[in-house]
Amino acid sequence: MFKNPLNLIGTILIIAALALSAMPFVRPNLFRRQDIVLIIVFFIAGFILYFTDRWYGKELIQFNLILLTISAIFYTVESIRLRSKNPQQ
Repeated sequence: MFKNPLNLIGTILIIAALALSAMPFVRPNLFRRQDIVLIIVFFIAGFILYFTDRWYGKELIQFNLILLTISAIFYTVESIRLRSKNPQQ
């Protein structure tokens, strides 16, 4: 199933997008409209990374995508954590 580590990262991004899209049903006070952009970006990046054999082959591009993925997931977790500390009514 996972031919290289980028397939795993793509799968993680798709799961993160699904979890973020379930947020309005689980905790509606933490969901914001700008999260829709993150959901779309995570789905697109996840599918691109999952099907890396077709689009990416250079090691430098792959390394940059790994760094981008880690920072994007960190930003999402940090944003949700801060919202849960101070929810706006």
